[in-house]
Formats: sequence, structure tokens, C-alpha cells
Amino acid sequence: MRFPCPAANMTIFINNNYMSLSKPLQTIKITAICCIFLLITACSAVRFVYNQGDTLVRWWIDDHIGLTAEQEILTRELLEQQFWWHRTEQLADVSKTLEQLRRQLKRPLSTDEVSQFTDDLKKFIYAIAKKTTPDAAKIFTTLQSNQIEAMQKRMQKGNEKFTKEWLPPTLEKQNKVRADKVIDRVEWLFGSINKEQEEKIRQHINSNPLDMTMVYQERLRRQSDLIKIVKTINQNKLNQQQAEDLLATYIKNFEYGTTKEQQEFGKRRNALGIQLSAFITQIMNDEQRKYASGRVETWALDVQELIKESSVLAAKRSALQNR
Repeated sequence: MRFPCPAANMTIFINNNYMSLSKPLQTIKITAICCIFLLITACSAVRFVYNQGDTLVRWWIDDHIGLTAEQEILTRELLEQQFWWHRTEQLADVSKTLEQLRRQLKRPLSTDEVSQFTDDLKKFIYAIAKKTTPDAAKIFTTLQSNQIEAMQKRMQKGNEKFTKEWLPPTLEKQNKVRADKVIDRVEWLFGSINKEQEEKIRQHINSNPLDMTMVYQERLRRQSDLIKIVKTINQNKLNQQQAEDLLATYIKNFEYGTTKEQQEFGKRRNALGIQLSAFITQIMNDEQRKYASGRVETWALDVQELIKESSVLAAKRSALQNR
């Protein structure tokens, strides 16, 4: 199951796919995706989707692993707890971040400002990753060999799609694919752009190419590392704490890996994404910036409504507990 929303678009626009998550990491941090969803979705039904998030995530996990009846009950309980934590502990900070972004998008952004927003976004993701790691470990200790095989098959299917979509045979064609996707996302956020702006984006990407083969190798590295972890947990019958330790190390090394080559590439990819995002805001006109700011304002209002709903729900929960 895929969430039919442009969540990935905002993430990729801000950091050129820097923090796009692979399928296996989504299994670990799937709650993070649906929670961050409200930060970056463009649909008017953001509150509805967020309120149904635990169900959507459970369906996603089941589709990729094939949960047993016992695992489904456990997953349901854990997701309900995680979404309540996010609703009551994280939404206020999300609201502040959106309000700051709304104001900033009214003018060109510097690379420092884009970098700061990227750091803020990563803080949300990693806070949720840390919070959900014990629950992920609890589920991972219950996985069977056939479920691990199902994970691998889903990874392979995703890899085939990735290579077909992102890895044409020449660098020139790779740059074109990347530019086409970036332009789509720019128009999603800023509205229609003119031919001159489009050409400037293509020129910028051609002058600052991203090695998509290396992106693919990093994708494979993360998948391989995760499969090793779930197999180790399964074969050695590790307990929850041991599984948590392995997952914590995996998340720690997810962005930049462990080798010098991986770390240097990760930093370059990050820098390229930040430079591109800042450049795009600088070539937009006032009308386009106003359009983007207005979109973010709509999301911010939805978050405010979610916060209000959370207060009402908290009062109801408290009343039930005191009966």
C-alpha cells in the first residue's frame, strides 16, 4: 500500500531526496512517515488522514510483511500509543515549524535557512525513530522466516522500479529524469513556472549532477543491513533489548553509513539538495512565493485544528480513566 499524497514531494524538494526513506527503514520508522505526513502533505484531508494514521500504517505493514493475528493485535496497540504520543507531544513543534516556513517562503531563502529547515525536519524524524525503536524491536522479535522473505521480495520489487525510473544508461538522461521530477515538485509547491525558470533549474542540475548509481548503492546498503539485523534476531532468538540495540545502531548509521566513501557522498548529496532548494526559491517571483506560503498556511491551520482536537480527546480520556 502507498499513501496517495505528495508527502515525498516536499521532502525531496527541500533536500533533493536526501532523506527519502527506503522500504526497510519505513518498516522500522513507519510511524514517523505518517506523523511527518501532516508536516508536508498538500491534500485538504490532512486531519482525516492523520486521525486514521494508525490504521493506514497497520495496513502498510501487513502488506509488506503479512502480519499474523497476534502480530496484528500487537501492532494495533503499539501504533495507537505512538500516535497518541505524537499528537500530544509533537504537534505543537510541528505547528511552529510550519509557521516559520510560511513566513520564510515569502522571500528567497539562503542555503543556511534551507539547511536549518532540513535540520528541523530531521529532528522530527529522529525523535520519532527513537521513540518507536522499542516497539519496532518488539515486532521484529516475532518475525518468522517467511515474513523476512516477504520483506526481501518487496525490496527487490522496489529496487526494480527504482532502477527503471532513476537509472537510465547515461548521465545526461539521469539529469533529465532528476530535473523533470524536481520541476514537478516545484510546481506542486509554487504553482506554474515559466520556461525560463524551468531552463534555469535544468542548467543548475546539469552543472551539479548527483551520482544516482551511488544513491542506488546506498539504498542497497541500507536494505542489506536491515535484512542482516532481522535474520540475526530471528536465528539467534534475540530478546527485545538486544534487538533494540541493533536497530539503534542501524538508525545511527542510516544517513551516512560507516565508510569514508559513504560519509563523503552523504554530505555531498545533502549539500547539493540544499543548494538546489535555495536556488529554486531565489528564481521564483513574488506571486509564486505567495502561492507557496499560502499552501503552507493551509497545512498550519489543519495542524492547529488537530491540536484543538487533541485537547478534547485528552479530556475525554482523562474522564474515562477517573470513572
